[in-house]
Amino acid sequence: MTPLPFHRTMQRTITQWLAAGATIVVLVAGAGAAPAGDIATTWLTHDGQGVVEIAPCGGKLCGRIVWLKTPTDDKGAALTDQNNPSQKLRKRPICGLAVLSGLSPDKSGGWDGGKIYDPEEGDSYDAALKLAGPDKLTVTGYLGVKALGQTFTWKRYELPAAQRCSAAAQQ
Repeated sequence: MTPLPFHRTMQRTITQWLAAGATIVVLVAGAGAAPAGDIATTWLTHDGQGVVEIAPCGGKLCGRIVWLKTPTDDKGAALTDQNNPSQKLRKRPICGLAVLSGLSPDKSGGWDGGKIYDPEEGDSYDAALKLAGPDKLTVTGYLGVKALGQTFTWKRYELPAAQRCSAAAQQ
């Protein structure tokens, strides 16, 4: 089986885009799951390119990009979701973009059953999260079979409010 498209040569991996806004906040209580407060915070993506904030949403966990190391393109314009399959969504700013959704507690103590969106490819994949220590979160993107997916480790990161994406970019 070939690797998932969003993991090509790590030039612009999902973590660059997620790191550019990779902050996941998760809040779900459930049997065997770690308290949501343990992961409901901001996380620096594995490549250091973005911060994702994870937080509760509709009884599940979701995450949105709240900071990007490089928030603009070569021409100085804010990065947008230009690879989205829906032409109507291609002008959405990457900074503030929801990239994690629908995560529920699982029996292993993590969260699963959600989706992760890769703005670089404009594709969504199944997603699972699990704490790997007090300051480490494993993020797995997969298609149907988790064991064949790609896993990244994000680091807990305290993002100063002044460095967050603007409120306008998050809408």
